[in-house]
Amino acid sequence: MFLCAFAKVFLLWVSTLGEAKAPVPPTVEPGAKDFGGGTSDTPGHGAWMQEVGHSKPVEVLTGLPDWQTFYQDYVRANRPVVLKNAAQTQKAFSKWTDEYLLDLWRKRRVDVEIKKVEERGGPTVQWPFEKFLREMYKVERKDELYAVIGFEDDAQALADVALPQPARCQEVWPQSATLWMSNGGTMSVLHNDDGENFLMLLDGTKSVMLVHQDDAPNIYAHIAKVRGTSPVRQDFVDLVMFPRFGNITWLHGEIGPGDILFIPHTYWHQVNSKGRNLALNIWWSHEADWRWWDLNQYDATQFGTSKLPSFNEFKSKASKSVKCTPLPSHQTLAEGKLVDEGQTKEIIRKKRAKADSSQHRTHLQSRR
Repeated sequence: MFLCAFAKVFLLWVSTLGEAKAPVPPTVEPGAKDFGGGTSDTPGHGAWMQEVGHSKPVEVLTGLPDWQTFYQDYVRANRPVVLKNAAQTQKAFSKWTDEYLLDLWRKRRVDVEIKKVEERGGPTVQWPFEKFLREMYKVERKDELYAVIGFEDDAQALADVALPQPARCQEVWPQSATLWMSNGGTMSVLHNDDGENFLMLLDGTKSVMLVHQDDAPNIYAHIAKVRGTSPVRQDFVDLVMFPRFGNITWLHGEIGPGDILFIPHTYWHQVNSKGRNLALNIWWSHEADWRWWDLNQYDATQFGTSKLPSFNEFKSKASKSVKCTPLPSHQTLAEGKLVDEGQTKEIIRKKRAKADSSQHRTHLQSRR
């Protein structure tokens, strides 16, 4: 997938105008001022996002750690990691062919993004799955169509998906289950999520850019029109408008069929896909997350500024060890309970309020 020559020349021309008068980019919140000041001759200007900055490879594990190792070394430590071949045990890995999915969802209406270069709030349609599948492979659609299918309400589909090792714990709460499907060529925006994330690839390949939470000021998250995203275009990095972006250091992950990428809570990520692309993701939390996730202070756009400590320090308040009662070996998401993001946050607020009240009473008693 590529920008046509005319479009790229046009974007370069527009960006040079920005050196003089810095018009507000359409992805920036109206009234924002913290942008501009760069030059069009800066190396990386106009490049794809994953061609800019300084990248290092993400860690890859060929064997699965146990829960405590995974929790301490990756979840609590805020470290992304690729778990090679760990999704191959999912029933969906071998079952979810186009034919199987057509039988499963033929008439179901699914959300389809028209543009493969994602725009939050961009054009979408709702089509029967059979129409999406038919249109997806047409040559004239090569730069279009990306289905995002939440299937939390589908017991048959949930029966093909399970919490993966090493997080098969009764205390781990899956929030949602989503299928991302295209014939390749998609480019997501740079964004983050309010949850730990297992990205499980069933088919195709994905190249993933992972940016630490403390780089929020350098990706201009605080002035994005759509909260939880960066206003920097993933297919044309404008270093006139966003010069700090050129100096970020990021982790690069490559995953193929059967691999899982663990993306820590709030970690910024941008994903490019190739080939028939079928990916599952499960956002999740642990019942003890209330100990570190202070929702009264938490603001993903402010890590890396004087307003909040570093994210690693913020998350270090998590317990050094948390409980994991193993799930039955064959339990899938169909037999478990999903605790969505809203419910998770409400539980966390109540637990923190109860703990704060108890601490306050103890403090008063100690002063008597």
